[in-house]
Formats: sequence, C-alpha cells, structure tokens
Amino acid sequence: MIGQVDFFEELEKSGVTINDEQRKMIQNRINSVMNYEPKIGVFGKTGVGKSSLCNALFGKDVCPISDVEACTRNPQEVFLGMGQKGLKLLDVPGVGESSDRDKEYAELYSKLLPELDLVLWIVKADDRALTSDEVFYKNIVRSHVEEGKPFFFVLNQVDKIEPFREWNEEKREPGPKQFQNIHRKIDDLARFFSITASKIIPVSANEKYNLTKLVDEIVFALPREKKITVFREVDKEHQSQIAQAEVKRSVAEVIGDTIVSVVETAGRVVEKVIDKAVEILERIPFLRLPWSGGGRRGGGGCYITTATCGYLNKADDCYELNTFRSFRDNWLVNQPDGKQLIDQYYAIAPIIVEGINRNPDREKIYSRIWEEYLSNCLSLIESKEYSQCKKMYIEMVNHLEKEAVCLES
Repeated sequence: MIGQVDFFEELEKSGVTINDEQRKMIQNRINSVMNYEPKIGVFGKTGVGKSSLCNALFGKDVCPISDVEACTRNPQEVFLGMGQKGLKLLDVPGVGESSDRDKEYAELYSKLLPELDLVLWIVKADDRALTSDEVFYKNIVRSHVEEGKPFFFVLNQVDKIEPFREWNEEKREPGPKQFQNIHRKIDDLARFFSITASKIIPVSANEKYNLTKLVDEIVFALPREKKITVFREVDKEHQSQIAQAEVKRSVAEVIGDTIVSVVETAGRVVEKVIDKAVEILERIPFLRLPWSGGGRRGGGGCYITTATCGYLNKADDCYELNTFRSFRDNWLVNQPDGKQLIDQYYAIAPIIVEGINRNPDREKIYSRIWEEYLSNCLSLIESKEYSQCKKMYIEMVNHLEKEAVCLES
C-alpha cells in the first residue's frame, strides 16, 4: 500500500498540482491495481503434475497431490495472499481420464476460460500420447488464445527426457545432450499444436528447474495492471530481477496514465511523475529491488549477461554467470578504467534489457547476443585473454545501446 501523504507530496515536488477530488480518483485507481485478484487456470491431462507445479511455483502445498489416482476431479479455487486480497489459482480436472469425463470437462473448460486472466496447459515431457490435449486445445482453448488470452504450454518433468542420467542433480539442470533433446521436444510440440516455440516453457517442478523463467513469461504476458499480484504471490526463489523491474515499471505506468486522465499537465511532467512513481514503488517491500541503494554488485543485477543466461535456461549460479562475475570483480574492477566502465554499464544495461524484454523477438535477440558476443567472451576469459574480453564486451554494449536508441526513435 502506498502511503497517501507521502505519495502525493512526491507528486507535488514533480510539478503536478492535484486537488482533493483528483487525489481521491488517483488513490482509488492505485488501490484497484494493488488489490486486483487475478485468476490463473492450470489445465492439462491427468497425471502431468499440475498440482506439483502449483505447489513448486507458490512455495506451499496449495493443491493436493496423489501418485495413485486423479485426485483433482473438481475445479479447486485456491486463494493465495495476505488479508482479503490475493491471487486465485484454479487447478482444474485433468483431461484424458475417460471419454465420459472428457465430455463433462469440455463443458467445464468452456465455462471457465472466459473468467481466467491466464492459462497454463501442462504437458508431461516424456508423454507421446497427446490426442486429448490436441482435441481440447484446438476445439476449446485456441479461440480464446487467438482473442488475446495469455497462454503457455508448460513442458513439465523435463528431467525425465533421455538421456535422463545426464541430469545434473547438484545444479538441477539438464546435461548438454538432454538440453538439446528438450528443445527438440519443444519444436515438436510447436509444430503439433501450431504455435510458436516461445509459448512452450520447459520446467521440472520436482527439481525446481526453470520455474523463474516461467514466472518471467507469465509476468510479461499479463496486462500491466494484473502483474503485481501474481508476482508477489510466487515463491521469492522464482522472482527474478527482470520480472521485478517489469512489475515496478508497469504499476508506475498505470499510475502515470491515471494522472494524465485526471490532471491537465504536460507530457514531460507526466514522464517525471512516472519516474517518481518508480522511485516510490521501490519503497514497497514486495517490490524492493536487490540492486537498489548501492547493493548492485552483489548478485549481478538486471543486466545483459544475467538476462541472456536466463533465456538459455541457465541458473543464477551457473558456471557462465559465476565466471563473468569473477572477471568483473577480480580483474575488471582493478583496471584503471574498470570502475568507470562498470558504473557506465550499470547505468545503461537495465535500459537495454528492458527494451529487449518488450520485444516479441526477445529470445532470438538473446540467442544472438550469446552466439555473437558472450560465448566468445567466455572463451576469452577461460584463456585468460582478459583485455580482449573487455574489448568485446564494450563492443557488445555499444552495439546494443545503438539498437535501443534506433528502436525508440
């Protein structure tokens, strides 16, 4: 909750004069955003791990789990939140149990879909029998997706994809060949359901693999006024810095638009108000960013390398990120221009990442960044050619900054 006096005092400092009636209208809009109760539907065939995924995402046993029988026979609306407001999670019956039940569930799905803010359709990674999924998706779900309903296929239990013995239990991530097979499976599903591969997110609920990426995609898919409640209810372990920044900015933009609608003021002043709203929102506990207030070097921040590795399904403590951080903290910072370069990077990198994340082709952009720059930088670090790595990294940042300027102009 934003403190009313503090918030409007800050707006006054930004050059916006607001009367009592306008204050009330703005405050009501802020409250409606902060208190919105989004509803997420979790669909899929029985036995694919829908309940397990819900429990892993939200860090608590929100749904019953059974390895023996299809335990979710009725829609289970689970409320997640503090006080009277929060997120409504709808764990629905799984298709494919029997033809009679599928007819019953078809009617149920058709009734529920219009009420949902987002749909997750869970598919088991090693399942080849997808006829019932196909029928339900194409006959019931697809029309809603085509109308703009945020939707993702979630490829669950990817740790069981061959060669499953390659799975790195310590890092909780797939081995090289297993990783390739996971993405082959994604390509197969994309063709089967006639959707883009970016709408299929590989995860393992049991291993907690790639759940942060799933949360990121959910946050970016939701309308801006619906992001905040979903984000604050997921397990903090899966709240990425990228998603935090997106949520914070989205709420600030909603507030800025509200001010525009009730206050006659110049566009540039409104931009200042949005920036001020971002600053105010950082004071709210569930949106405070770990790199604000001088703590930016601790975990890497919302930066290009971190974001790129995230889109390659690499963990925050993966070898690649740790190698780049070590290069920064143990070599670059000790160079004559090192601290200045790092400060410049911290100033521009979040803006670049924000621009990439708003681009519908962001996965292709991140893949290109890795292939053209970061993989080569990594090899240079491993060969102890630190000066060459520094040169290439500067070239990458300058190139991406120019691209960001071109997109905005």
